Amino acid sequence: MRDAVTVSLATQAIRRYPDLAAFAAHMDGLARAAAEAGSELLLLPELAGLGLLWTDPRAGTTDIPGVGALYRAVLTPLFRACCDTLSAIARERGLAIAGASLWHEEAGRGINSGFVFRPDGSVLRQDKLHPTRPERAIATEGGDRLAAFDVGGVRMGLLICYDVQFPELTRVLVDDGIEVLLVPSLTDERGTWRVRHAAHARAVENQVFVCISPLVGDLGIPVERPVHGRGAAFAACPIDNRFGIEDGTLARAAADAESLLTVRLDLALLRLSRERSEIRQLADRRPALYAALAGNKTATPEGSQP
Repeated sequence: MRDAVTVSLATQAIRRYPDLAAFAAHMDGLARAAAEAGSELLLLPELAGLGLLWTDPRAGTTDIPGVGALYRAVLTPLFRACCDTLSAIARERGLAIAGASLWHEEAGRGINSGFVFRPDGSVLRQDKLHPTRPERAIATEGGDRLAAFDVGGVRMGLLICYDVQFPELTRVLVDDGIEVLLVPSLTDERGTWRVRHAAHARAVENQVFVCISPLVGDLGIPVERPVHGRGAAFAACPIDNRFGIEDGTLARAAADAESLLTVRLDLALLRLSRERSEIRQLADRRPALYAALAGNKTATPEGSQP
């Protein structure tokens, strides 16, 4: 059982890639910096390859109704090459690359898929489970599988952006033994606050580390209302006497600018927090009570006398 793991969380700036080679160079630069910082894992954001839309000459004139067609014309054909590129970088740099979700069409379904590319060449895939309204507008569908995984002997889980706002998902992963939750994201200003508050809530509820990697900057597509990502990479921890961090922010990067935040996650301290802190969320749960309350269809109405 590992006592600590060092991870690097990217605040990745949107770039208008002219070709796949430019995307590969950008990703490799982040991975090289993470490896040089001593990290075992690099977390990349949701839709990390979105700037590849600019490989199509129609990108600059695409309006809202045309976004879905542009995604299908550009991102689906590049999907496999992007996966191969990230897997090769992980092997070359000797670290895992996680998050880095990629949109693609599969069997007629639009899917937003996140990944874990391990340095041994193995690849894990986690589809986004709850597409947002803009995603559904281009016929993106949610996945139906969720699984924890190991990176270097550390149990982790991956939830893509909006998924972190559904507490049930993190609970499933915690029941499967995770200590670290990875969350790649792409949000606007209000969405940034939703993801931030949800991440802190999940850290408190489940006594886990929650790591966020956002995509930031202006995509320039669609022309009427361009995608504009906001936010900053950060790591949240439980709020208790063992960590002694009043707001639960273990580390946070500057907002809205590309950077790499490297954080040492003290797993031994996390376990101590679960066992001996002033607040023991996991140990104090009452699952039988919750099941009974959920199944009680004849509860006494509020304000009435039994």
